[in-house]
Amino acid sequence: MSVCRTKNITTQHSVRTATLSLHKISAGARIAQHHHLSQPAVITTNTTARVLVSRNRIRTYASIASAASTSIVASSPNKKTLVLLGTGWGSTTILKNIDTRHFNVVVVSPRNYFLFTPLLPSCTVGTTENRSIMEPIRHIVGRRGKDIRFYEAECTDIDTKNKELVLERRPSENDTSAKTQEATLSKTRINYDYLVVGVGGTYNTFGTPGVQENALFLKEMGDASKIRRRLMETIEKASFDGISEEERDRLLHIVVVGGGPTGVEFSGELHDLAVEDLTKWVPHLAKRLKITLIEALPTVLPSFNKKLVDYTQQTFQKNGIHLMTNTTVKLVEKESLKVRDTKSGIETDIAYGTIVWAAGIRAREFAHTLRAKVPDVQTNRRGLIIDDYLRVQGAPDIWALGDCTVSKNAPLAQVASQQGKWLAKALNGMSKNSIQLSDAHSHIERAAKPFVYSSSGSLAYIGGERAIAEIPLLNRSITAGGPFASLFWKSYCLWELFSVRSSMSVATDWAKRAVFGRSISVE
Repeated sequence: MSVCRTKNITTQHSVRTATLSLHKISAGARIAQHHHLSQPAVITTNTTARVLVSRNRIRTYASIASAASTSIVASSPNKKTLVLLGTGWGSTTILKNIDTRHFNVVVVSPRNYFLFTPLLPSCTVGTTENRSIMEPIRHIVGRRGKDIRFYEAECTDIDTKNKELVLERRPSENDTSAKTQEATLSKTRINYDYLVVGVGGTYNTFGTPGVQENALFLKEMGDASKIRRRLMETIEKASFDGISEEERDRLLHIVVVGGGPTGVEFSGELHDLAVEDLTKWVPHLAKRLKITLIEALPTVLPSFNKKLVDYTQQTFQKNGIHLMTNTTVKLVEKESLKVRDTKSGIETDIAYGTIVWAAGIRAREFAHTLRAKVPDVQTNRRGLIIDDYLRVQGAPDIWALGDCTVSKNAPLAQVASQQGKWLAKALNGMSKNSIQLSDAHSHIERAAKPFVYSSSGSLAYIGGERAIAEIPLLNRSITAGGPFASLFWKSYCLWELFSVRSSMSVATDWAKRAVFGRSISVE
């Protein structure tokens, strides 16, 4: 029998409270012996002490702050506990496909929603509203049934030997009260039988000085909101009469670093904002808005077909988006950045009003915490090394997927989603075996074929109601660029959204934008 247990670890143990609870331990031990418990079981009391009974071992945990204590998870005794870390593409796909008849499923994430990242750039300019692409995890959990629990917390540590996770519940970013933050900060332990790490990735500054302090990023919904606010602030500042023309041009210069899909799509959205909306509301400023896209490689979108890359660069040139390829950023200051041409070696200072960093990705902190538990095996600083069965090397009963991993697959949402489907199917197949498995890793290797990524194609919106598409068909690759590809891109987004509610919300946003224009108001 395996259950998920929680215990508060933020307060000191109260010896006296634990002593008063010892008379209940013997009863707990008798219960454990009577039911032949082979795995830990939590027995709660009406005091703050918590007793853990596992065969002949008895451990007591006490909490002197009952308000900060956490509830015990009610789990089915005959099921293994599967913990999913993260609510991104991989983990959420597992959540939708896992057979809860065979698992007690626990989802842990500091983010209580799934984010449809392909439309994140459009949220920065109001083409799509934020909540339209945010699918609440509790909606998914509610549809799946009672054998799933969700904890809005961040996993900060792991004990791979005892199969324990440390969760930390952090206060809201909007709460600036230090006293409130200290009071609400709490840590909790939970146990797992199987663990799936899908914590995703975050931005990578590559150690460039000043990026962290001065640049905006585009990875989470909070980032999109910050960009939208900054854009509107700089436009409003530029509308004042009492500033120099040089300062006005600086404020209206938007620099995007990174020529991948995110940077390209964001640049396209900026162009649409200027042409379709700013020309109506601030026409004297719209024509002075400048967009510069910086890429270290010779071309943007290096993973796309060369014809599509050429089409994108021609479209950008036509739309007035300035491309700087073969260019690296050396320094970012408050109002300017220093770039270097990799061919000539010439360095140039560029004044800007807004800089958005969309270059590179790295694994989140928990992936490195897990790496540190098995340093002899996990030697890659970029993330968790996994094999073709998504197994974390050196860590039994732990799998990982998505952007936090290092494998032969690219860090794409499409890859993480397929990994989630594969792993859910493998775990479901394993759970149907009536024999108690001591090595789930080996069983899946024997029973399932290795994961193989199958590309469903590549899409990117490039602005001006144009997109590019590369679709594999019958051992060929069909490429297209233009308005038709834009319709295909929109259809794909509506189809891939996780619920009918989200699809209708996005379609409504697009209809409102077409009729009334974008909303340029910010909170």
